[in-house]
Amino acid sequence: MKTIEFKTVSYSGKDKSNEDYIICHKLSDRSLLAILADGMGGLSFGTEAAKIVSESIMTMILSKIRDCSPEDVLRMAFEAADTAISKKCREWKCKMGAAVIVALIIDDFLYYAWQGNVRLYKVCNGVLVLLSTDHIVAGEEGPFLTRCVNGKGYREDIAIKQEKLEQADRIYICSDGYYQHIDLNAIQDTDRVFEDDASLIEIKIPD
Repeated sequence: MKTIEFKTVSYSGKDKSNEDYIICHKLSDRSLLAILADGMGGLSFGTEAAKIVSESIMTMILSKIRDCSPEDVLRMAFEAADTAISKKCREWKCKMGAAVIVALIIDDFLYYAWQGNVRLYKVCNGVLVLLSTDHIVAGEEGPFLTRCVNGKGYREDIAIKQEKLEQADRIYICSDGYYQHIDLNAIQDTDRVFEDDASLIEIKIPD
């Protein structure tokens, strides 16, 4: 039986920092958990925030996935991440947060949820489709996030989306530093220097 394949890349920005954090964990030959978090610029400890959010989400999903529906376990995971960030903000007396997207592939279905502007795309029959929507608005000093994981709870319920997967589909999960500078219709390894940290998870559904 062919299995899900994935690969990841992550590049530091010009300042040599990288506040992205990636987790890919196979649950079975045809099931995968993928997480990409991007620490919020302008707040403290962006690298640590991305790691805390990602690992809190993974821990909750791995502990509950056998007992709960994918939708319920994703909601619990986001609550756990927010609680973990809240605790760390109090402990370190700071403000921190991260944008994040979580993809849970179980057999032929993709379940996903996100906060912020990390994106998820699907390629089916050669057609690239954006499945997420950026939680971002324009401001006088540039765009800013309207939703993230920052330890302050969520203004709205976390939306859980579901997508049927077909053989040979591809999933791309990427941070803004990546999709703003790379043509996702022609992804290839690059030695370019990115202005900002840039990360990609590429997942291939078996034929």
